[in-house]
Amino acid sequence: MIGSGNSEEPSEISEFHSETRRPGGGLMSSVATAQSLTKELGTILAPGEKWKRQISAVHRALTSDQFEHALSGLTWSRVKTWFYGEARRVDYEEVMALRELRAIEEARRARLKLAATANILAAHLAAEGAPLDGHQMRALGRLAGALDLSGSGDAR
Repeated sequence: MIGSGNSEEPSEISEFHSETRRPGGGLMSSVATAQSLTKELGTILAPGEKWKRQISAVHRALTSDQFEHALSGLTWSRVKTWFYGEARRVDYEEVMALRELRAIEEARRARLKLAATANILAAHLAAEGAPLDGHQMRALGRLAGALDLSGSGDAR
């Protein structure tokens, strides 16, 4: 319609402009972003499990009282639509919660890796009679011990 103000071009506030860039440079819609994050989180939270358990793990984490960005009212079926890319739309808060959960889980995995490395280093140094003094060995032991195997850092 001429002069109606309607346009074939997407507006600045349309979903097309809320897309994020893929590492390869292409655009990724919020639905594709949610699908990618949900599958990645499913693999992190329930490694080696089938899709139902992965979806359940993501749902449980996103609705947990301990999660600062918990999504109240989020259903298991909603998470399933993200997992399979079947959602018609994904809200900003949902994508942000998925991103925050991924960041938390990545940090937890990094702490686990650090704890394992510190434990291995402490064992090697002790076996070699390393030139570290007792204070340094205790500090290394505290570092390794402060990071429990859950990665939460709660072991003391």
